Amino acid sequence: MGEIQIQKVQRTVQVKDADNTRKKVQKTYGKIIYRKTLTLDDMAEHIMKHGSVYTEDVVIGVITKLKNCMQEMLADGHKVKLDGIGTLYPTLTSAGVDNAKDFSATENVTRIGIAFLADQSRKSMYKARSMREAVNLSTSVYSELTGEETGGGNTESGNNGGTENGGGSSSSESGNGGGPVNP
Repeated sequence: MGEIQIQKVQRTVQVKDADNTRKKVQKTYGKIIYRKTLTLDDMAEHIMKHGSVYTEDVVIGVITKLKNCMQEMLADGHKVKLDGIGTLYPTLTSAGVDNAKDFSATENVTRIGIAFLADQSRKSMYKARSMREAVNLSTSVYSELTGEETGGGNTESGNNGGTENGGGSSSSESGNGGGPVNP
């Protein structure tokens, strides 16, 4: 079983009270503390430690071939589903035009990228419920205002419902929290 470390981050946010007036209050959110980014070499070494009969160079070769083939398929407009992991697919953003005859892919497409959707099948480890059951959450308090730790940490089992306040978590594009989101 893994352990995800959660940092408690205190923020001042504006809320509306009963009079519909705005006031500033301090709220605490959770933020994942990322350990490090694992490289291809790191993953190949980890796979070998799980009793693989393949050497590190073979694992790296297979993963590299998979990466190259995925890039080719995505560039050809295919979705690539890796069972038990998720689906990668090409996305784009384009500027709208009033008349369909005026639309040009070269002029109106402003961004092309790749999106990922984690496997959501019943037995998937990546579903929110499965993640909660498979990891322990350990928390510490950190104030963004002062930049200091403000108390000791604790560890909670992932299958007990979550954080101290009953199960909220938060997310934003930068990974810095921003509000409660129940998985």
